[in-house]
Amino acid sequence: MIPEYVRVGSFDELLAGLEAPGAAILCGGTDLVVKMRGGLVSPARLLDISDLPALRTVREERGALVIGAGARVSELLASPLIAERLPLLPTVLAKLGSVQIRHRATLGGNLVNASPAADSAVPLLLYDAHVILRSIQGTRRLPVESFLRGPGKTALAAGEFVQSIVVPIPQAHFIPFFHKVGRRKALTIAIASLGALLRLHEGTIEEIRLAAGSVAPTPIRLRDVEAALAGQRLDGALAARASGLGAAAVSPIDDIRGSASYRRAVIGDLVAAFLRDHLA
Repeated sequence: MIPEYVRVGSFDELLAGLEAPGAAILCGGTDLVVKMRGGLVSPARLLDISDLPALRTVREERGALVIGAGARVSELLASPLIAERLPLLPTVLAKLGSVQIRHRATLGGNLVNASPAADSAVPLLLYDAHVILRSIQGTRRLPVESFLRGPGKTALAAGEFVQSIVVPIPQAHFIPFFHKVGRRKALTIAIASLGALLRLHEGTIEEIRLAAGSVAPTPIRLRDVEAALAGQRLDGALAARASGLGAAAVSPIDDIRGSASYRRAVIGDLVAAFLRDHLA
């Protein structure tokens, strides 16, 4: 069945359209259209939100960047504000898909797709980002960590859409890191990925944030590892211990891209390698 196509011109039209059974939002379409072609989803109505400029803005507000959920990845990569305030985000987004995909894919869409391998979720977790969800009843705010519920599952309720992503601007300087391991050099879907933010003072870890992708039902913060490393003197012994902590902190599965044991080893190795790169 060919779905009804509706080009939406306002938030009111969007909210009214979402009340209809079988309605789905279309923006970049890089995930939705693929699922439709594969028969995984069959929406009765497509609500195209491409003409809503309010969903594509990036602004600074009260110590945070507010990013419209419909902002294209390529637009975010070109934003001086994001490059200055949240340098890890463009580092990660530059590795998302191909040039063509980055010109279509949106930040909100990548989150709503809720893949365990979602690249964008890793820096958003590290920056303690929230999503702003809107419905006829009003708006609500959720941490990205709570928004992602499992493979393909989010906290979105019926009639609700992601309006924006709010990312607090760090007040201190962090050393950023991101690496993903895959089977190819381009269009890589991560077998395992690790992002990190590190703050050092005279060889001691003042703060470290770690997040991993493709090693659990959702991308996750490695909070137990962070707590174990914070306040410790950074040396070779700590890096070696961190490898074991990182590997033990994730709960991957075996699938066609890699085994659980390999994924655990990758995370442990990446944590240790990142720390070794910053030994005094």
